[in-house]
Amino acid sequence: MPESRSVNLVVNLPVELADEVERLQRTDPEFIEKVLAYGLVRRAVFARLRGVTALHRSSSSPVESTYEASSELT
Repeated sequence: MPESRSVNLVVNLPVELADEVERLQRTDPEFIEKVLAYGLVRRAVFARLRGVTALHRSSSSPVESTYEASSELT
């Protein structure tokens, strides 16, 4: 597993949600880590897919677009 280190994040949440997050942080900190990791990975994947979609739209030929998009993913 890659080396890791902790960071502190400050996020403004609605009071009820903030209370729930604090409770979960105390009782199951690993769950919060997994939720944050999931969110970051999901965001990175969708950003990458948006980039591939932009490549697809900028090409003049649908065949070229498909080839460019598939070659970008590898």
